[in-house]
Amino acid sequence: MRRRGLQNIVVCGVTRGTHELTEFVEDFMMTHDHSTIRNRRRFLAGSLLTLAAPMLGTLSGCSRDRGKRQLRIFVYAGAHEETMRQVFVPAFEAATGAEVILDAGWWDAIAKLKTSPKNQPAFDLMITDATQGIPAIRAGLFQTLDATKLPNVQRLAESVKQSWIWKERHAVPYPDAVMTLAYHRPSLPTEPTRWADLLRPELRGRVGLYDAYYMSLYTFACMMVSEANRPGTAQQAIRTQLDEVLRYAKTHRDQVGYWWPTTSAFASQLAQKQYPIGNMQSPEMLQLLAANPELGAVVPAEDRAFVQVMWAIPDGTPNADLAHQAIDWLFADSVQRGLAERGSATAILPVAQAMASADPRWASLYPSTEEGLAAIQVYPYDLYAEHGEEISTFWDREVLRKAAS
Repeated sequence: MRRRGLQNIVVCGVTRGTHELTEFVEDFMMTHDHSTIRNRRRFLAGSLLTLAAPMLGTLSGCSRDRGKRQLRIFVYAGAHEETMRQVFVPAFEAATGAEVILDAGWWDAIAKLKTSPKNQPAFDLMITDATQGIPAIRAGLFQTLDATKLPNVQRLAESVKQSWIWKERHAVPYPDAVMTLAYHRPSLPTEPTRWADLLRPELRGRVGLYDAYYMSLYTFACMMVSEANRPGTAQQAIRTQLDEVLRYAKTHRDQVGYWWPTTSAFASQLAQKQYPIGNMQSPEMLQLLAANPELGAVVPAEDRAFVQVMWAIPDGTPNADLAHQAIDWLFADSVQRGLAERGSATAILPVAQAMASADPRWASLYPSTEEGLAAIQVYPYDLYAEHGEEISTFWDREVLRKAAS
């Protein structure tokens, strides 16, 4: 968000009226079921304000509106930022009187957090995925959450709350995009129904897979167990037979003709029929399905795997109370519905049921029953964290590079 003037980094004392409003909103939310990137210039500007705090007095850290508190939230650039701006920001600001500042980016958030001054984190609240979030947890970058302030989070499916990330109160993890088998209907003699369909001889060199191993190595695991008529065992295979899955990926790398770097890049290739089948992230795929009837998508339920993202509160923020309110608001029915309508999954049963009834395309990709939500699985991030260097080296040398040569 571009704003006039310098952005404040340190939150100063707030007026009594703001404290009273915050307490009122906390009580209200506890008793009711509510249903970009800050660029270097801004960061440096904020740091200058910090140094000048003794001279600025009570103005330091306040918004332009005296007494209005600021909540700085890191979000993903693009669709997520736009969704947050439309679905979350206006309602939360109206309810709390706070000013929400969205800082949009991708992989730079944790680095900014690590270089922040003590008790002055770059963000008050942030979204991250498990690949960065788990190391950040182990580095002590997030503060422990107060579950009593998060009643809406308690409504998440038990399969989600079983994560050690939530059990130890490091963050609120939840499933977002699901690995989807995408295809161009007219280019295929029959529509695919299982991951082994990527191995069809006529598709050699015409498959598109994401170049990131966290997703596409799992795709190969799904292909392997599907080919062996053992659907539903991909998670077990990659955990207990990692070397075999890696060898399988190397053996079948020439089936892949395009290692796509971004969803938009593969979307273009898919529509142009150059690479008529491959893996894809579900939110973008839902948008493509709505726009192009020649495209199709399927998520074989037996080995459904989700991206795991999480909301975390950086350690040392002076706005932990507002950040807790924001997290709880994000899991209210109204916000969850807004996110789902824009392509995300939801692990709150009533919202999932309502979405499935309203949108058949959404229902075809995401679980919407109690049984379906109970079976939610995410990519094996803990395994990736433990064997990341080994997997990354093999993936780069033996799968990506050899496939491209």
